[in-house]
Amino acid sequence: MGGERQVMMARRTRRRSIRLEAGSASHVGRIREVNQDYVASTDEVFVVADGMGGHRGGEVASAVATTEVIDGFTGPDRASLVRAVRQANRAVLERAAFDPDLAGMGTTLCALAVVDGSGGQGGPDALAVVNIGDSRVYRLDLDELVRVSDDHSLVADLVRAGELTSEEAAVHPQRNILTRALGIEVDPTIDSWEFPPACGDRFLLCSDGLFNELEDDRIAELLGDGPVQEVAGRLVSEAVAAGGHDNVTVLVVEVVEGPDRPLGGRPPIPEARLERSTGLVRSRRVDDDPRAILRTTIGSVAAVVATAILVLSLYARQGWFIGDDEGDVAVFRGRSGGILWFDPTFEEGGDLRLARLDDSTRAAIIETIPTGTLAEARLLIEGFRNNLRDTASSNG
Repeated sequence: MGGERQVMMARRTRRRSIRLEAGSASHVGRIREVNQDYVASTDEVFVVADGMGGHRGGEVASAVATTEVIDGFTGPDRASLVRAVRQANRAVLERAAFDPDLAGMGTTLCALAVVDGSGGQGGPDALAVVNIGDSRVYRLDLDELVRVSDDHSLVADLVRAGELTSEEAAVHPQRNILTRALGIEVDPTIDSWEFPPACGDRFLLCSDGLFNELEDDRIAELLGDGPVQEVAGRLVSEAVAAGGHDNVTVLVVEVVEGPDRPLGGRPPIPEARLERSTGLVRSRRVDDDPRAILRTTIGSVAAVVATAILVLSLYARQGWFIGDDEGDVAVFRGRSGGILWFDPTFEEGGDLRLARLDDSTRAAIIETIPTGTLAEARLLIEGFRNNLRDTASSNG
């Protein structure tokens, strides 16, 4: 498969009135050396992520986030899908905190899931979509391609503000700068939608490597022609042939069993609901129960505080340094001096006394010497020992 990342899983939670079929494909493209996209699906949840970060950070972030959403979505409603994305964000932050090589990694993510409609209160089966970043979700309905998701990027914000045209945005030098992604902040805003399905609908989840190469008309033409797996392969192949300047990943999902399309036409895609752990970013409805709002707010604030403490503790554990342990040269893990109530921890030492070292080395260790890894710390300490041996030999 080369740089391709595909995971197909089977999991049924309960019998649904709709059934979906999916096909996926991914390609590293012509320019990149590593495929930082990731795609995965079950019977009821479908995910695409586009990672970012130097070294191997991007491919790790997208894989971690996608897996967390797949595992974390337990249904039955849209809220569960949003929670799974928050869980993915936390997992990316934790992974980066434990591995300095992954510091700063992040990922876009879009997902589609089968849910109970009417907020999980036993309503008819519905489809929920979530998005953060600039990976996209489209719906093809009777040959009309409609974009469901909104891009979270600098140029997209400028287009929405009327300061750039779509044509200018397509060639803007800062078009790759994201304003939202997973792994960047503790409590990101997540866009979500919910709408009724119809038999024959096709959904496309894709990374920006697709729509940056192909026009919407061509995407619509390819999306509606053939079985979903063949369609996925053709979309990726054509995007690579058109330039392949980035990784290209697509996931095509078709409603193969479900209600017929309404005769009066489909309602427009609703505006995104903007959600954070601290609560829904929306105006309060008249019929909202103040006690329920209070309970939700308290629970959400508690979740944010707990996550913030976790991230802070992980950050405090990053790094290593050489320091003084009651006159011994020792290696500590964490931040020198600690952060709030998170103190560094002793890892090893006790076999080299500070008093044996020269004045400059001793002073540096008392001030602490930061290192990137435990191995680097050990190498430096071995160098101190070698200097002692060389000094002893020259004196002898």
